[in-house]
Amino acid sequence: MKKLVVFTLCALFAIACTDKKKKDNKKIEQAVKKIDSIEIEVKKDIEAIESKTKEVEEELKELDNI
Repeated sequence: MKKLVVFTLCALFAIACTDKKKKDNKKIEQAVKKIDSIEIEVKKDIEAIESKTKEVEEELKELDNI
């Protein structure tokens, strides 16, 4: 009888741990998705800044030539 109770408690504990891991994994996946979207936005912003920088440099070269 004691073995059955211990086995049942162990099984319930294992199930509870598995559920917690699933929740944690979902949170991690959401965080990774957010990080990826932020990374994409930052890369776009960097590209925009680089293109503006090139435009300004070209305009400065034109001013230097005058």
